[in-house]
Amino acid sequence: MLTLVLNPGSTSTKVAIYEDKNELCRKTISHSKEELAVFPDIMDQFEFRYKLVLEFMEAEGYTIDRLDCVISRGGSPPNVNSGATVVDENLVTALKERPKDRHPAGIGPVIAYDISQKCGIPAYIYDPVSADELNPLARLFGVKGIEHDSMCHVLNTRAMSIAQAKEMGKTLEEVNFVVAHFGGGNSVALWEHGKLSDVIAGDAGTFSSERCGPIRSERLLELSSQYDAKTIRGWFHGKGGMVSLLGTNDLREVEKMIVAGDEYALLCQQAMAYQLSRCIAYLFPPVKGAVDGIILTGGGAFWERLVNDIKERLAYLNVPVFVRPGENEMQSLAEGAYRLMTGEEKAQIYEG
Repeated sequence: MLTLVLNPGSTSTKVAIYEDKNELCRKTISHSKEELAVFPDIMDQFEFRYKLVLEFMEAEGYTIDRLDCVISRGGSPPNVNSGATVVDENLVTALKERPKDRHPAGIGPVIAYDISQKCGIPAYIYDPVSADELNPLARLFGVKGIEHDSMCHVLNTRAMSIAQAKEMGKTLEEVNFVVAHFGGGNSVALWEHGKLSDVIAGDAGTFSSERCGPIRSERLLELSSQYDAKTIRGWFHGKGGMVSLLGTNDLREVEKMIVAGDEYALLCQQAMAYQLSRCIAYLFPPVKGAVDGIILTGGGAFWERLVNDIKERLAYLNVPVFVRPGENEMQSLAEGAYRLMTGEEKAQIYEG
């Protein structure tokens, strides 16, 4: 079974071909600011990125008529659950006209849909960031008409939960995991019997390598009178966190600073571990402490010093901590496609 995997990002398009669960080829196609500047809207990049996907396949000796399936990062369609969703006209319309966030990942399903229609093969999205299964108690916000949502690292936290449950001889529906994804962005997810029932999103938890994390609401209002919106938005995406504190988004460089005796760098690392540990423990009360494991994942989980610090702080909970580092996005999508095509999972039809 040949699967085309698509993962468009803000400055690149990741594309790969898998045979069953085995990667045959992969490429990250980078896009310069100048290339993307000519497109007024994200969806206007469709033809540009589609052409690059076809060129990648041709260079690797494949044509779309050889594919059995195509799967993509899902963008952020509204009113969607975790797991797989069939890419159809309704989903494409939602991504074009009413996404929860206008992100380049939304182009992937549009490309997938075009290929599926031309070749008569299924197309899916899997675990989009907007997957929303929150407990109503977590959803309620103190202003009528405004609700919390569950935007977080859905794809990787669920994939790592599935893998860990399998190693334990169980299904995802039989366990409760608190999963912390940390690196470029941080989020913590509570997977309760297969559902994403609560989250601590990146702007509500702690700073990451390049994001500032939460700012008290009243303090943010004060800061908005001192700094323009572009500057503040930069703190939340790309220019906050370790970038602001230490001048780098590479956690390996932070480790080098610590080894060289930089006490401030050590303070920053310890603060990250302190705050991440606090966020993880914060998600124990929703399931009254019935947690089968804590999973640490994302690029930051390669940082041994940080992981050990988190483990030490959480030891009092007497819950096993599993370390599954890396973002694992392409592999997670491919494995999702494999489960769908072999009948292990079923895809939902998007109703919006």
